Amino acid sequence: MYVVSEPFEKDYNKSLNALGIPIQKDPFPISPPSNVDYWANNKNILERIIQAHLDSMMFASNALYVFWGAIGVGKTFAAQYLANPKTKEIVRESFKKDIETLIFRVVAASALKTGQLTYSLYKDIVRNCLNKILSDKKLIRVLNTSHNQIDNEKIKAAFRDIQKAMILTVDGRLNIEKIAMSEGYKLLIQDKSKLGKVQDTNELITIIKFLAWVLLHRFNRIIITIDELENLARGTRAETFLVNDLIRKMHDEVEYGLTLILIFTFDSFDEVRGTLQTSVVDRIRDVIEFNFVEKVSDIKEYIKDCIKLRSTKPSKDIIAPEVVTKISENLKTKFQKRVSFRVINKEMHRIFAETFIKAGQPSKYKVDLKLYQSTISLMTPKKFIQRMKVK
Repeated sequence: MYVVSEPFEKDYNKSLNALGIPIQKDPFPISPPSNVDYWANNKNILERIIQAHLDSMMFASNALYVFWGAIGVGKTFAAQYLANPKTKEIVRESFKKDIETLIFRVVAASALKTGQLTYSLYKDIVRNCLNKILSDKKLIRVLNTSHNQIDNEKIKAAFRDIQKAMILTVDGRLNIEKIAMSEGYKLLIQDKSKLGKVQDTNELITIIKFLAWVLLHRFNRIIITIDELENLARGTRAETFLVNDLIRKMHDEVEYGLTLILIFTFDSFDEVRGTLQTSVVDRIRDVIEFNFVEKVSDIKEYIKDCIKLRSTKPSKDIIAPEVVTKISENLKTKFQKRVSFRVINKEMHRIFAETFIKAGQPSKYKVDLKLYQSTISLMTPKKFIQRMKVK
């Protein structure tokens, strides 16, 4: 007997097959997938984040944005959507010229001691930058021919050591594992290195600034989303200062082409403001609030869009329209003004799993009103706890 993270996951996955929806195209993910290639969320938010993205591309100057809202309202999903190749193609078409963006996400994990959160963010940023550079021959040439311009001798030596470690495999590719084991690479990502260690924020920025400069030889803009920054509120004052200092200096000292998106799970912007220093708040270009789903009609639209965008079958052939209406009304009644996309997704997991069981676990079925009504009374606290245990 063991406990699983989602009580309906096993039956939910089976139900997707029976409903004709590919499991790899889960229409109602509980956590944002790494590859987000569709949008069924708040259309007004979509318009705002795309406009912010377009605005940042209009000018070479750096940009700083804040996404904030409660848990499960689509902040991370939005950031992952921006990084999708399909979204990038839309941006390209809007500009009617070839535009390349590099977008990646780093997470502000909880820290046990001062400096841990800051250096964790720094390491993830540097790893992402280095991995992209080492996968591109043009960028490798720029890296190798330009690192001598760095004023800091220790950092210059680190890049020189990385260049020495660039040995091709038998099939003509770089041996990335060998590079990652080099003393220069270790120094850049703050592992123990014979070349020493990065001492302060100024040295961190020197490294990030140079890597960004190299990347901008191929990309028009680098977009870094820094997620789960609410963890900063649980850190020490010193940690708060270090993270704010890193963000401010990245914004100010990377010459051009950088967009930073800071993501906070908070219930008010005052909490965001209390976590950021004035020097960072003053540099914010736009603040985008992610709200709860306010109307029954919006819940209905979201459910239908998710199914339509992830299945080859029409939504009405998978779940009856009157069932979608009932689900939406019940969610609004139960959660009032705090219906999030994650709440909707979890409820759809429950409904699909329970209707699949009630229908006798068939190879094909459709969620009709009778099946749905038979599952409404199943979700008691006792039943939930029982479902958490899988034999």
